[in-house]
Amino acid sequence: MKYLKYVDVTRAMFPDQPPYQWTENVSAPWTPITKPLSESRVALISSGGIYRKDQPPFKPDKNDLTFREIPADTDAGDLRISHDYYEHSDAEKDVNCVFPIERMRELAADGFIGSLPEIHFTFMGRIFRKTQLLNEMIPGLIARLKALGVDLAFLVPA
Repeated sequence: MKYLKYVDVTRAMFPDQPPYQWTENVSAPWTPITKPLSESRVALISSGGIYRKDQPPFKPDKNDLTFREIPADTDAGDLRISHDYYEHSDAEKDVNCVFPIERMRELAADGFIGSLPEIHFTFMGRIFRKTQLLNEMIPGLIARLKALGVDLAFLVPA
């Protein structure tokens, strides 16, 4: 497989546009873990565009700023991918590559993590509307995580 240098390809596609301003986060506060992992409620979050087969798919070409709630007991076979901007043939064979829901259940069953919330979350990566992402989607996601009593989130980028 030939891999692309995404930034170079993007610049070549839009030569008349100013260079894209990539996000550099310098203001995120460091938040230390306050209790052992074995006592923590850990949510799974993926930017892989994962959704349940009974949910609407994401709209990859529209800077989709929605997220999907995936019940923690969802069978991995009921999950689908609607993301056109990464190569996901391996994830189609085993969705745990980008949304390790079965691995998270195993970690909870083994006592490595304390518990899982009733809901996990997925969204589309490759969102260029940074202001809307930070001001619209993220606050809603944080509110849901807090409502579920989540201590930690495990983010799996795609």
